[in-house]
Amino acid sequence: MKISHLSFICIILLTSIGLRANLPTPDDQTIYLKSGEKLTGKIIKTDAQTGEISIQTKYGILIVHKDDILEEVITIELKSGDKLKGKILAKTETATNLLTDYGVLTIVNSDIAKIEYGLEGKSEKISEIKEKFTMGSERQIDVFYDPTGYTLDKGVLYVSGLSWGFGITDRFQITSKWSGYIVGNFNIRPKLQLFRFGTLEKEHTFSIGGHYHTRNNPAKYEWLEETYQFEKGHYDVSSGEWMSSNDSIPVYYGGYHKIGSQIDIEGNERRYDDQYNRIEYDWVNVDQPDPKEFYEVFAVYTFSKARKGNTGRISHTFGAIVSKHPNKKKLMYKAYYAGGIDIRKNLIMNYEIFYDPYYIEWWNRADGPFGNYDENLSIEKPEKPYVSPFHFDVGFIYAVTDWLRFGIHFQPYIFGIYMKF
Repeated sequence: MKISHLSFICIILLTSIGLRANLPTPDDQTIYLKSGEKLTGKIIKTDAQTGEISIQTKYGILIVHKDDILEEVITIELKSGDKLKGKILAKTETATNLLTDYGVLTIVNSDIAKIEYGLEGKSEKISEIKEKFTMGSERQIDVFYDPTGYTLDKGVLYVSGLSWGFGITDRFQITSKWSGYIVGNFNIRPKLQLFRFGTLEKEHTFSIGGHYHTRNNPAKYEWLEETYQFEKGHYDVSSGEWMSSNDSIPVYYGGYHKIGSQIDIEGNERRYDDQYNRIEYDWVNVDQPDPKEFYEVFAVYTFSKARKGNTGRISHTFGAIVSKHPNKKKLMYKAYYAGGIDIRKNLIMNYEIFYDPYYIEWWNRADGPFGNYDENLSIEKPEKPYVSPFHFDVGFIYAVTDWLRFGIHFQPYIFGIYMKF
């Protein structure tokens, strides 16, 4: 079943609304109990003598004892690598006041790399609050193989099922599709982050880069159509020989193929049996183009902001890619918007809408997913199907551990595995 672009946009909007619907109101407070229970509401009364605290929830008023409440503490990791533990006393757009065991510290927000939330009782170790986090397990350098504004940290090695990458500095990385090495395609994609500024609440990044291939056959498609004249006739039953009618009939072929593909019909006998009204050898081979030098350049901007209630982040990426195809004189362009939402600390939902007039979904490609060209000739002229230049993708990435992740999405390649060291 095909999904319209309007339906996809509706799905994204409904998902976004659903993610926001369960968030507490700004006046609500979440209280964690030693029993493992969690209460959300307003503190309306405290009794210093009994230690009882009255909480107004949407289900009614609940009373808990202060000794049953776990204290919420945070660990702030600075960009320098230092870590500080305590309670947030006050927070502005520029600075955070942190109460530690050694006094009150004022920390500039732009120096904070991430904040981890935990719970602590008397003489108890800190346990993580899983639903509260400022950073997910991954800052994505790509969304569905299209770059974001982020780069790998210095010294980080990334390996996936198709590619690898390495952070040379905190602002410069190189990646490469190692799967291309099998067919002799040396390729490299450097990315340079020109700027990155902001805080955990709002952050802006902008990067540029390129991708160079020595031998590549990129997934760029165009409509390929041909008309042939087939000789009319039939086979004589007694002699078994072909009897020509001294007439011909037009026979057609049409389909979407990789740019530079060629139709091979030389080995076929161009005959039409007018006795049985059928084409003899009603197929042709379509030879894909030989791999050649291919390159592209890109520019990309990513805006990332914290979600309400300290439940991760949502990011927005706007990018443009210009490529030069070996079988195309004109430059080719692609523009895209990609989003990422932290569902959990170890689960990201991604979606993308992109403009690419040379991208064809697999169900519209003439060779299909398995390269089958049987019975592709017809006496009826093929109608070129309309294919929108706008496409979409949606998927998820799940972090099993800090170094191992799995991904699934709509467009090929559907499954992915990612390792980070």
